[in-house]
Amino acid sequence: MQQSLIERARALASAQVFGPGLAPCRCGAPRHVHQGRKSLGSHSATNCARYRRDPADVLLERAQAAANNRLGQDLAQSDRPRRRRRPRRPKKPGEWSIGASDTGSCRRAIWYRENPPPGYVPAPVDRRAALAGTLIHDSISRRRRALYPWRLQEQSVTLPGLDRPSRYDEYDPVTGVLYDYKTAGDWKWAVVGESGPPETEWDQGQLYALALHLAGQLVVEVRIVYYERKSGADEEFSRPFDEQAARRALGRLTAIATALDLGTALPRDRSGPSTDVICRRYCGARIDCWSINQAEAAGRSPESYTLVTDADDIEWALGEYDRTRAEKSKAEKAQNVAKALLDGIPPATYGEFEYVHTGGRLKDPEPDPAARLRQLEGLWDLPETERPALAELDYPTKRTRTTSRMEVRRVRAAVRARRATPGRG
Repeated sequence: MQQSLIERARALASAQVFGPGLAPCRCGAPRHVHQGRKSLGSHSATNCARYRRDPADVLLERAQAAANNRLGQDLAQSDRPRRRRRPRRPKKPGEWSIGASDTGSCRRAIWYRENPPPGYVPAPVDRRAALAGTLIHDSISRRRRALYPWRLQEQSVTLPGLDRPSRYDEYDPVTGVLYDYKTAGDWKWAVVGESGPPETEWDQGQLYALALHLAGQLVVEVRIVYYERKSGADEEFSRPFDEQAARRALGRLTAIATALDLGTALPRDRSGPSTDVICRRYCGARIDCWSINQAEAAGRSPESYTLVTDADDIEWALGEYDRTRAEKSKAEKAQNVAKALLDGIPPATYGEFEYVHTGGRLKDPEPDPAARLRQLEGLWDLPETERPALAELDYPTKRTRTTSRMEVRRVRAAVRARRATPGRG
């Protein structure tokens, strides 16, 4: 941007007074002195033929408006134009936007997205984690594109039976390896560390690979790469391309598209907003899907109001509670027996498990009321003239340790996979 334009914007800012803006013209005269009903005409004193707003004033207005914007607001604003490009008109059979990325989506959420009931208004959702993931994903793609220029990045592929093209992250046509990137927060990173990628995410990668295979490309392996947002750590998992597994996943997606063609309401795949954070924070259909407002008015949970509608449903819910209570009691007894077997075992890694000592960390200093009382009692017997002012006394603090205990953990799934595959890692 031209330095002269910035300097003129600064000059206009220094000349601003309280009240409505003058919106000066390029000729220097304010808008209201120009001719015409809308003050868009000429101004004889400056030989101006017509009003044209000064670009420096436009720049000043934008700079002042942006001065108090938070980073999160800017990210959301930058994402909005891309999302608005999606068609808003009602969709018809053969126009469903179902792709490989829907393998892990709740079918009822897809139904609301693709064929919502009349009067449906999506609820606001928390998109901060998604925006952070998009920023990291875009940065990864840009850097890997520079490192490996022969690889194909962010390419569209077509799957038979689906109306919308899918888009993979990265494909190496020389080695036949397809890469799928995932960013992970604390919860997701812990789940991946325990169990590895869920089958729905393997299905997504296998579907991209199937599309490439059907297009005549070499596909040997699918790799899922997780990047932890907090620490920057990454872990990679791989599987051979499995055409049969990919076709089964494709069959499940085409079944959803067929149900939409027939106008069939799709079932819910998640437990509900009381127990599932995805429902509670990230699903725009939650209010209508789970009748949240009606449930609140009735004094019931959304799940109870929606799913438990008669005496038979109540009996079923009581049976589920009783069954899981018995299973929990049995599991706790078995865990206590196993815990006794580990008493005195030194912390270390044993095969697929880690036996670790956690806790015992010093906490931050905190006020110590008991020490404060002893401090004041020690000063009580002094003559009043010798006692220090209360404000001059340092308030005593104490530091305690977090609870210390032994904990059993599984070695992270990526490490287990490397150990099981000679030559990898």
